[in-house]
Amino acid sequence: MTAPLIRIGLRTVILILSCLIGPHSVFASDERSLPSRPSSVRLSVASHERIPIATMLAHPDRYQMRDIRIAGTITAIRTETITTRMICGSAHEQTTLMVEDDSGELEIIDRGGCGKNVGALKAPMLKTGQQIDLLVQIMIPISTGSSGLPVEVTIRYIDLARE
Repeated sequence: MTAPLIRIGLRTVILILSCLIGPHSVFASDERSLPSRPSSVRLSVASHERIPIATMLAHPDRYQMRDIRIAGTITAIRTETITTRMICGSAHEQTTLMVEDDSGELEIIDRGGCGKNVGALKAPMLKTGQQIDLLVQIMIPISTGSSGLPVEVTIRYIDLARE
């Protein structure tokens, strides 16, 4: 009779401890989880090989749903308010950057509060002519009837380029 009670008591203690300790240790040990600090993301940007824009545009299927590093100069910035609630459930600002490197030019999107930019530096803080280093995610939207593959590039992290 006491053995089942002890077993129930131990299970209760284990359950309580796993609720208190478990999530933190699980997230800390998961190599694929996002870093919680911008400094650790910066290390991630530096650890990625820089891909020229022309290479990415020539073979976007190689980079589908991957984070890649792009560096270049901002040639244009446009910020607009998106009022449709389909993207994130509320109105939000979206900034579009035109970034150019030696090989080509690319439109890159920062979805503001609805996006995945985990860094402290946000696209609206930037100015035309600045050199930037980006970690971006590549998406090839599924669309029928279009020739070629349009590419959607969203910002994961922005850093000012270092000389």
